[in-house]
Amino acid sequence: MAKPTFTESIGVVAPTSTELSTGARVIKFVADRGIIAFTVILIVYAAIFVNGFASLPNISDVFYRAAPIGIVALGMTFVVISANYLDLSVVAQVATSAVIFIGVSNQAGLAPAILLALLVAVIYGVVNGVAVGFFHANAVIVTLATTFVGLGVLRWLSGGSIFFGPNGGVIQSLGQAKVGPIPLSAIVLIVMAVILGFVLQKTTFGFSIRSYGSNKAATRLAGVRTGQLVVGAFLITSISAMVAGFVLAAFSNTAVSSMAEGYDFQALAAIIIGGTSVFGGKGSVYRTLLGVVFVSVLTNILVLVGLTFGAQQVAIGVLIVVAVSIDAIARKLVKN
Repeated sequence: MAKPTFTESIGVVAPTSTELSTGARVIKFVADRGIIAFTVILIVYAAIFVNGFASLPNISDVFYRAAPIGIVALGMTFVVISANYLDLSVVAQVATSAVIFIGVSNQAGLAPAILLALLVAVIYGVVNGVAVGFFHANAVIVTLATTFVGLGVLRWLSGGSIFFGPNGGVIQSLGQAKVGPIPLSAIVLIVMAVILGFVLQKTTFGFSIRSYGSNKAATRLAGVRTGQLVVGAFLITSISAMVAGFVLAAFSNTAVSSMAEGYDFQALAAIIIGGTSVFGGKGSVYRTLLGVVFVSVLTNILVLVGLTFGAQQVAIGVLIVVAVSIDAIARKLVKN
């Protein structure tokens, strides 16, 4: 008798399409693949009907502004898939990375700044991961606490000052660099998506993250070191937040402790709208990338047509409610 696969042993066996009604298949398709169609439709609509959207300066601006949030979202996808909801401390992590990148590089050069930012990212990832993965603390409470601690330490050490990179310096040059018409920040976003997508889809670690998100108890029984797994997910988020801080600092050539406010919510919006389930076990880095594009394009459209920031928040909030509801319905239909 053939030995069951790991996926079969933990009970993650999807039903075939013939077991679902037509309506259920439509809902499941929207939950799994709808972001692709919606993103294409939105871009085509904007290019045809929204004045100024298709101009090269506007498209470049969309990518410039989307890159830092997108990089955070790509990394946080691992935490969400592991069924740990989100990492609120990315707000502090991005800001800390940006301040270190400019503040330390002004005094000691880029290499020490990058190494110090990497050390801080590892500390965040290990603290969050150990508390959640080994002590089984609530991820929202833990990362909210590390956000307050991190921002408090950053403001204490920096005095709340704004740091500026030198005009014409390396950091400003990196922030303004392009490869042809494509901003360097967009290339960094794509490279991060390729690397993290490979890790999630093609490695044992990525498979274990998805399995753990689907069934934590069974994954533990299968011999997976789940504590280390969760630490790894938070470390990936922290490294991504560090890179996002570099990109954000280079884009504006400034850094301040308050510069990443709202990044936790915006990253989560892109993840959920992209189709990654807040219940864990299902998701994709590439779908998160599509979610980033969708949210960025939608926000840009709302700005171009003159809607206020409040209206933009309402639109994104409604989209999150719809995406979560569709995912919940799809899961219920599949289980039934």
